[in-house]
Amino acid sequence: MDNSNNSQRPRKRITPEIARKRQLAALCVIAFLVLMIVILIAKGCSKDKSKDGGDKKKSDTKPQTTMVTTTAPPSEATTAPSTQSTTAVNQNTSGFKLDRYSVYLNVGETQMPRVTGYPDGTVEADERWSSSDTSVATVDGIGNITAVAAGECYVILKSAVDETQEVQIKVTVASGSAGETPATTAVQDQAIY
Repeated sequence: MDNSNNSQRPRKRITPEIARKRQLAALCVIAFLVLMIVILIAKGCSKDKSKDGGDKKKSDTKPQTTMVTTTAPPSEATTAPSTQSTTAVNQNTSGFKLDRYSVYLNVGETQMPRVTGYPDGTVEADERWSSSDTSVATVDGIGNITAVAAGECYVILKSAVDETQEVQIKVTVASGSAGETPATTAVQDQAIY
């Protein structure tokens, strides 16, 4: 019997060039899948970290002030020790990060602290600025602090989204007019993280 009625088609021969293109395409697909898996794992890990950190932020978010007094050793001419200036250290426990946590101004001067970091879920539009004593210094909606009269007060930055997120900026206003250098001996406040 003659088997000439074979139902199979003859195999098409492929060239080495086509074989290389198929191998390259397969490697690209595998690399893409591995990349997607790595990205998903990274996102999963970052969500776990934000859940752990979320509990810490909701505890005590009010800034704490620590007073530090230093005493100089007695000199040969005097027998009583002299006390140097007292420095207040502002502890920022909120998610806000600022370029400064204290401002020294003369009456009439204006300064604006720059916000360099926001709490999770908060953006620039959620900033709420206020002054603890508007007779000493005022602040507008974007953070411009204007000295009104000599004294000290705090400018408070709060989040409209999360009221527990706030940071205080110490404002010291000297009695001099704008253009003069404030005569203060205190060291500027720095945040402790």
